[in-house]
Parts: sequence; structure tokens; C-alpha cells
Amino acid sequence: MKSDDYSTTYSTLKRMTEIHRRLLPPSQLPTSKSLAESFGVSSKTIQRDIKFIRDVWGVPVHYNASLGGYEYYEGVIDFPAVKLNEEEIFAFLVTRNSIEKYQGTAIKDPLSKLYDKFVSQMGILASERMKKVQEYVSFRTAGWSTMDYETLEKISEACRDRKELTFTYNYPWRGKETKKRIHPIHLVNHDNAWYVFTTSEKKGIYPAFSLSRMEKVRVHTTTFPEEKFSLENYMKDSFGIFRGNETHKVKVWFDAFAAPFIRERKWNESQKVKTKKDGSLEFSITVNSLVEIKGWILNWGEHATVLEPKELVSDMKEELKKMLKQYQ
Repeated sequence: MKSDDYSTTYSTLKRMTEIHRRLLPPSQLPTSKSLAESFGVSSKTIQRDIKFIRDVWGVPVHYNASLGGYEYYEGVIDFPAVKLNEEEIFAFLVTRNSIEKYQGTAIKDPLSKLYDKFVSQMGILASERMKKVQEYVSFRTAGWSTMDYETLEKISEACRDRKELTFTYNYPWRGKETKKRIHPIHLVNHDNAWYVFTTSEKKGIYPAFSLSRMEKVRVHTTTFPEEKFSLENYMKDSFGIFRGNETHKVKVWFDAFAAPFIRERKWNESQKVKTKKDGSLEFSITVNSLVEIKGWILNWGEHATVLEPKELVSDMKEELKKMLKQYQ
């Protein structure tokens, strides 16, 4: 839609919405002339608007000759156009984008249908507003998982019905596949990749498997007992998707270049930031594994220096030595 077309359509719909408001009791019955003068258009334009409201939207409006004005001859509570402001429309678009992350799961279709059902009830005015917002708001996601969506659907079913799963799993660092039989209890989308948490022989330990590394996935008829699991509690001190069994207090210095980028995001609930006079900062955090936070720190290159713990300082030195060899 061209901007001129949009402006014309939007102003027309906005005028119709206002006409609706003026037709609601206990207001005086408006005439095409009074409405035309109010909106700065011709009486014929108002008559076309009302005809559209009556014939296309099916709203019970007519001209009452005895009272000399237009009225609703049946009770009308609301107009067939949900009134959304741009902030609400933005939130609605975020919701639509989030639905795509459930692609392949049992709830993807119901969510999409629910969204489409709501859109169908929004009416033309709100729909036109949404189109306008989409002209300057977009969502981009990098690094989508390359998994088979059929796998996601199978595992979603297994989690829902508490059915055992078997599959072959590829551990990249081992270079070979391993056969697994698990009790899947929770699916999670982390950084646009899907993982499934399972029960284990060790109480309180719930291993996570990447769906992208699974092959030959099979859902069995054998079921297992329901087990209470809270992802939020289990991953409380994790910096990523994997959970360790030890507590590490990490402190990292970021120079003045990186400091603003660190401050502008919430990386973990336990984080503490201490800004220095020179613009740099100290970033402190408590985690239960050093694996993923080490990779995150490496991403900042020369702008980050690990201060604590000593174990992580040593790991970083060794990692940097290995990286340096790649360029010699």
C-alpha cells in the first residue's frame, strides 16, 4: 500500500470510528450535514461512510426521519474494530514473532489460529494501523537451529504425554554417535536453538540435549511418572543452557569501549556492575559452570580481562595460546 493510499484509508476509517462514537446513546442524533461540517468533508462522503458501516460491517444504523438524524436501531456496544494504540500493536507484533519459535511443537498451530482469530476480530482500522507499524518495525533473528521440525514435534509429544524417547546423539567433541533412552520432561528454546531436559538417575540432575544433534528419534508407548520440574529454579545460576554443579564467583574487567554494551543488558540475575572513573567497569556474577561464560568473555576480545576466579584466568590463558597458534 502506498503512503498516500494508506493516509486516505486510515483517515476514512478513523472518521467512521468517530461516527460510531457519536451514534452511541445518549448523544443527539447526528445528521449527514452536521457530521460533514465536523469532519470537513461533503454530506455525500458521510452518507457513503454510513452505507459502508451498515452494508459491509453489518452495523444496524439508519436514518430516523421523525427525529431527524442517524441512530442505531438495535443495541450496539462496540464497533467491529478493536481500538489498539501503536504501543499495543507493537506488543502484538512481538507476540506474532514469538509464535514462530514454537514451529514444530504441538502448540504452534493453536497459537497461530488464536492469533489469526484475534486479527479477524480487530476490524479494518486496527489492521491498517498494524500494516503501518510493520512499515517501520521488523524482527530479525540470526543463528536459527538447523534441526528437523519433525524431531521437535515428536519430542513435544513425548514431553506432553510423558513417553520414553530413544535416539542417537552426536557429541561433537567425541566424534561419534551414542544411543540414548530418556524421559523427556521439558522443552526450551534458548538463543533460537531447542533443547530437551530429561530425568536422570541422580536426584536433582536434569541433563539437557540439543535437538539439532539428535537423529533416529522414536517415541515409545512406554510412559514414566510425572516429575515436578522448574526450569527457572534449576537454571537460576546458569549462564546459558547448561548447568554445572559448582558455584563460581566470576569478576571481569571491561574497558570503556565495552562498558556501555555491558551496562545496557541484564545478563544474569546475580550480576553486579561497578563503574570506574575512567569509564571502564567491573562485572561480577555467580554461575554454576564456567564453560559458557568463558565463550562469552572471549567474544569481547581485548576489551575484557578476567580477574576472578584463578581457574578461569588459567583457562583463558590456555585458550588464547591455542588461538594464537592458529595464526602463526
